[in-house]
Amino acid sequence: MRTGAPGRSPWLATPLIAGATFLGLYGLSTMLEMGLWMRSVATVLIVAAAAAIITRLLSHSRTLPTVVAALAAVIVMVPLFARGEDGSRHILPTPGALGDLGVALRDGVDYAAATVAPAPASLALTALITAGAVAMFLFAEHLAVSWRATATAGLVLLLPWLPAVVFQHRVPSAALLAAIVCWLLALAFTRRGAPTDRRVPIAGAVAATVATMAAALVVVPTAMGGNGWGMIPRIDAPASLQTATRLNLALDLRTSLTTNSTTPVITYSTSGGQVEALRVYALTDFNGVEWDREVTDLPGSSASSGLLWSETVPDWEELSRERIDIQVLNLIESNLPLPPSPRTVDIDGPWYYDHDRDEVVGDGVSTANLQYSVVTADDYTSPDELRDAQPAIRAGGDPTDPRYVTVSPAIDSGRVADLTAEVTGDATTRYDQAVAIQDFLRNTSEFTYDTSVSPSGGDAVSTFLEDRTGYCVQFGTTMVVMARTLDIPARLAVGFLGGEATTSSTFVVEGGDAHVWPELWFPGEGWVRFEPTPAVQTGPPPSYADPYLNAPSDGEQAPRGPTTAAPQQMPEDMLPAPAQPTPGQAAAQDDGVPLWVPVGIALLLVTAGVLAWWWRARGGSRLSSAASAEQVWERLRAELPEPLQWPASLTPYEAAEHAESGMRVIGDGLSGGAREALTRLAHAVADARYAPEGTSADVATLRGWASAVAEEAHAAAKAERAGVR
Repeated sequence: MRTGAPGRSPWLATPLIAGATFLGLYGLSTMLEMGLWMRSVATVLIVAAAAAIITRLLSHSRTLPTVVAALAAVIVMVPLFARGEDGSRHILPTPGALGDLGVALRDGVDYAAATVAPAPASLALTALITAGAVAMFLFAEHLAVSWRATATAGLVLLLPWLPAVVFQHRVPSAALLAAIVCWLLALAFTRRGAPTDRRVPIAGAVAATVATMAAALVVVPTAMGGNGWGMIPRIDAPASLQTATRLNLALDLRTSLTTNSTTPVITYSTSGGQVEALRVYALTDFNGVEWDREVTDLPGSSASSGLLWSETVPDWEELSRERIDIQVLNLIESNLPLPPSPRTVDIDGPWYYDHDRDEVVGDGVSTANLQYSVVTADDYTSPDELRDAQPAIRAGGDPTDPRYVTVSPAIDSGRVADLTAEVTGDATTRYDQAVAIQDFLRNTSEFTYDTSVSPSGGDAVSTFLEDRTGYCVQFGTTMVVMARTLDIPARLAVGFLGGEATTSSTFVVEGGDAHVWPELWFPGEGWVRFEPTPAVQTGPPPSYADPYLNAPSDGEQAPRGPTTAAPQQMPEDMLPAPAQPTPGQAAAQDDGVPLWVPVGIALLLVTAGVLAWWWRARGGSRLSSAASAEQVWERLRAELPEPLQWPASLTPYEAAEHAESGMRVIGDGLSGGAREALTRLAHAVADARYAPEGTSADVATLRGWASAVAEEAHAAAKAERAGVR
């Protein structure tokens, strides 16, 4: 019976393992801000892979290629990441340079512990990620190529994708599938041809393959958000490990907004009482499952230049205002938390106002440990004002951006529109429609607030309206979609509820107060907050949207109120200060070694590898340089296809028998001439080792015998691969 031919190029698995390792970075895409820093990781992996390939072509050691690849990676990481105390770059891997590389890795650990996902790129963090990627590559490559345990190596390569499964974050599906393809191809290149002293027991190989495939079957659908999403329980980090909070802007109706943390994130003081909410971000695009925040250019107006609101406020000087002094604690965001009402802001640094989104955005800075003050008119909105916006609505006073009224085709919009029409049937104004939708969703006899939902499907709004159980993301999103079916411009706001009082004038906001709510547009009034999430989580709705406090006015509208607090003086022409880098957030791709330097090194190594492969592939080239019987014998062993290669512990006679047996595996055995040459060579080597006078055969003759054996063995292996017996 014909058996499989030996695979003569197991090193071809090395670049595939490197590729799968690099693709694994995308498994951390919700934990890291992806960017140009990835090319540093790619460069080091290319160099390490090239070094491993070259060493494997020149040596049959199991360990040496891994060691050489590790050394090559360290050599390249020195100019990329090692910096002296004065910020100077190291080029050569001197002891001092290696010490500074270690400092960079320790700084990366400290930075990773101090920031939250998605972590901005930094030089130290990139060094740490690179070191981890190289370590994973070396381990997986050593298993796959040195020990032919490619199935077990697959489990190692799946490690970066596990956070997406555990915490139910969606990852790029193309990268995940490409990583699995790389592993499968590596499995094909290494599945055959291991010599007898290296073979993995078949039961172990099958078990490892089954385990890896089973893990992949779990990872793929959950990480891609496919069928089965939500079946694995969500895991929250222990409170003792939560040092900071970052809002999850990849809002998926199948995931929680944030960990239910008791970590204080904001404290504020005001004489006006608890604020209802602090908005950080506004989201517009919803695809039926998740919200997406588009990237925009940095706005141009300073946040401290005057009144900030999405509509003109002609009576600002006549409004009742209050001052709020805010201290950010464990919160790292690029936007300021602000009350969703007209306000002025007193803050130092490069902070700018985005009029369209009604957000204050930082330029290269974050909210970490930030102090600022806000003067706001929290009772600016009233039911009568909102009802009186109806003529402006009819006159076309809504925003022109069609995204505010777009309903994703993934949603059963007809069903949602019918339900909305039924809910708002008695409403005569936009305000009354909004309150009707809000009260319908807040009705606890109809809907249940529960964060332990195991959601599924591609139309999360319809699923929620069917099951009627969910948390704030579902309640808020559903009101936005219902409003849009009535052509009411609507969006989703992300921020925090007002927290709890610690004294009569100070309040603390915790991570668990993270919240979302819908905002609907009213001409002349701007984006107005509503609260459809039940009171068990949010308390009462805003006063202007509370049906028990408000009814249509029969008389004239009362003025918004006299001024009771002096307006805060704001500089009108304040120019932003130069941006100062946040500690630990230096760009990973700074003014460092030009990209061509590490890329050039990698290309040189690849070229050297190709030359080494060509040199080895030349028939008899290694044998022609042998200078003794022992060298001829050892180089013949290295030249033979792997089933013919004998363990070094065998005697020359035992080795000849081993090679003859291997030839019967891949062909019909050695021909008479080649068999005689191998026997003569074995006798000569034995004489050289053990006879007092050594061998009488000259080196040229020994080379000829070895070449005859090697040529016939390679011809048989080539015929076997071609399917010719």
